[in-house]
Amino acid sequence: MDVVRALFAAVNRGAVDEIAALYHAEAIVEHVFTDDDRVYEGSAAIRSRWKREIDNYRGLLSGDHRIAIARIAGIETGWGWVRADWSTAVRDLASGVEQRRAGYSHFWIEGGLIRRHRSVVVGDHVPDVLAPPPDAGVAVRDNSRGYPSRPITGIGAVIRQNDGRVVLVKRRFEPLARQWSLPGGALEVGETLESGVAREVLEETGLVVDVGPVVEVFDRILVDETGRVRYHYVLIDYLCRPRGGDLRPGGDVADVALAMPAELAEYRVTDKVRDVVRKASLLQI
Repeated sequence: MDVVRALFAAVNRGAVDEIAALYHAEAIVEHVFTDDDRVYEGSAAIRSRWKREIDNYRGLLSGDHRIAIARIAGIETGWGWVRADWSTAVRDLASGVEQRRAGYSHFWIEGGLIRRHRSVVVGDHVPDVLAPPPDAGVAVRDNSRGYPSRPITGIGAVIRQNDGRVVLVKRRFEPLARQWSLPGGALEVGETLESGVAREVLEETGLVVDVGPVVEVFDRILVDETGRVRYHYVLIDYLCRPRGGDLRPGGDVADVALAMPAELAEYRVTDKVRDVVRKASLLQI
């Protein structure tokens, strides 16, 4: 699945050599390119076709991105098969015609390279950040967070601006009601960690972000007066960089702010938030 993530990241950067390096020498690509249902065989032909795609079309998503990913998952039949659900928006540089599509791709991965890549278009819904596709009859979203039967996976974001400031949010509800913290929330069924971070950031801050490396993994357990576990989160914080949107509070957030790391004490954030921001300052995205 990491190979598929790397492919889509390289496509959004327009990095043709990086794209080509992810395909096996005898790879087959089917129905992948804009206005092109042909089949391409061999890494040389695939590289040439990707170069034409990159040269002829400009991405219309924030930061000139071409594609947004909702989910990347292994297929239970095994044999290295992976499914990715996506949405794209591009403009033909010659004609000015825009193409907006949503669909999914199947990949056969062997030896860390793509042997087969086939796409199917199913619609034209193209937001910058996608919710996980519905799995009818498989899972029902559970909004109850208090007194869980098992730990909940939470994702958070250190959103670093070019000037070094980070985004803080003031929570409306428990845990941490009326306190300043980092944006984030709970991962949903069928959602990748990176997609979940991007979704939560957009919902809470109005920002579209590139999700970078993991900063910290830790747990947060809160008990009530009887000692019973009221909240139990396993939290994964990522370093993120904004590439679009407008900063504003949303979802369960009452307010948003930008603060330099040295100013965090003024917002009375937890020691853990300060530690995570400090660790994020040592990383690059």
